Amino acid sequence: MELRSKWWAGALGLVLALPAAGSLLAEAGNGEQAARLVRVSRKAKHAKAKPVVSVSQAQMELSHQMVRTAYLLGHGLETRQRVALMIRLLYTMRPEVMAAEKREWAEEVFGLAQQLPPGEVADAAIATATARLAVYDADRALELLDSLPSQGGRREDARTMASRLVFAEYMQHHAPGVQGAQTLLAHGRRWGEHGGFPYGASAMVLGRLRSNEDAPEYFFREVLVTFERGQEGLYGVCDFAGLLERAAAMEAISEDAAEEAGRNIVGQLRKLAEGENQEPWSDEQKRQVVAALNDVRVSAPKAFEEAEKNVPGLLALRVEKVAVKVEIPKVDVGLQAAFHELAEAMRERRTPEEMHAVIAQGLQLVNARYKGGGCAECTSPDVQSWALVSLAAYAAPMTIVTQLNAIEDPFWHGYFLAIAAQQVGEPTRVADPTRKVVEKEEAEPE
Repeated sequence: MELRSKWWAGALGLVLALPAAGSLLAEAGNGEQAARLVRVSRKAKHAKAKPVVSVSQAQMELSHQMVRTAYLLGHGLETRQRVALMIRLLYTMRPEVMAAEKREWAEEVFGLAQQLPPGEVADAAIATATARLAVYDADRALELLDSLPSQGGRREDARTMASRLVFAEYMQHHAPGVQGAQTLLAHGRRWGEHGGFPYGASAMVLGRLRSNEDAPEYFFREVLVTFERGQEGLYGVCDFAGLLERAAAMEAISEDAAEEAGRNIVGQLRKLAEGENQEPWSDEQKRQVVAALNDVRVSAPKAFEEAEKNVPGLLALRVEKVAVKVEIPKVDVGLQAAFHELAEAMRERRTPEEMHAVIAQGLQLVNARYKGGGCAECTSPDVQSWALVSLAAYAAPMTIVTQLNAIEDPFWHGYFLAIAAQQVGEPTRVADPTRKVVEKEEAEPE
């Protein structure tokens, strides 16, 4: 024990001498807690010990302050940038870190996103905010989804996107089982009165109900009742076909239920195709129809055979394959060199002053890249800048806030603070093979 105490005293001395390493070794010097042996089996004794990376209280507090500073920087931004920055903050560090603030921010993003022009960007922001809120308050997330206008199942809207994650969170952590399924079904029925039932999200509910013999079939038939109203647009019909395919694959429903659903899908697709003032379907819409019919073919073969006889025109749809152009991101030679130089400085264990100088040079390049609206339409940094700032925060966690003051644009300053806060609050061993860690202590049972 005397030798052990001397070892811990030496480790503690090293912590005081080297702040960067101190954040990793602080928990190792916690007196009695640190001196306690971890009991393992003889078999486990010979297994290789996994390194433990700890974060000092000072670093955690610093990361929290960085996130709050980034949030405040967003107050003066236009709505699109503010939403983008706040979404990044919602996903900075683990969900339980700064939970109270993140819950408030999620509701704030929900409101701000509705001020954006209608479209995919606004829908994605609304869905992200609601899904993140569900982690903290699933009932409140459902209330917010209730308040959204319906798109009638004509396209994938914000509510459709969000419901997949909100339903999953509700069933997993809030109200698993039949009771939770009934609550979600009630919300879905309200949304589906004029189209827009969350069929894709319902597939997850079926999976959660599989342990109950009758519940999945009952739930599916209740959803089918809503679908039979015929209120859905093309997207909604095809989304229900996807639900049918997944339900059949899980063996969650009977053959009769599957065939009944398959006939309803074909019937509604036929009405949409033959409806008055129906414009020709685009290639994307044709792809949706082809996929839906394929779901019917797999899940309800009898219904598909009937369709071949009665509506051959639907099955004759063809879609031209379009080659997708892949754009390779351009490499910024200066940022690439700065990243390698910083990694080399870390491997060589250069002095803090030298390290700060290397980081400062790299951040000057990042600032030049985004200064003066050079990327006015961007809502997230390029991969190289992200990597450089992340590595810089890793190399100098206690001084990175000062270093990031070199980023002049408020949006990018806030965004890079969020990136750095992730690294400061939850350090990893990525990109730094020289970083010291504490090995778990093992001993044989007494």
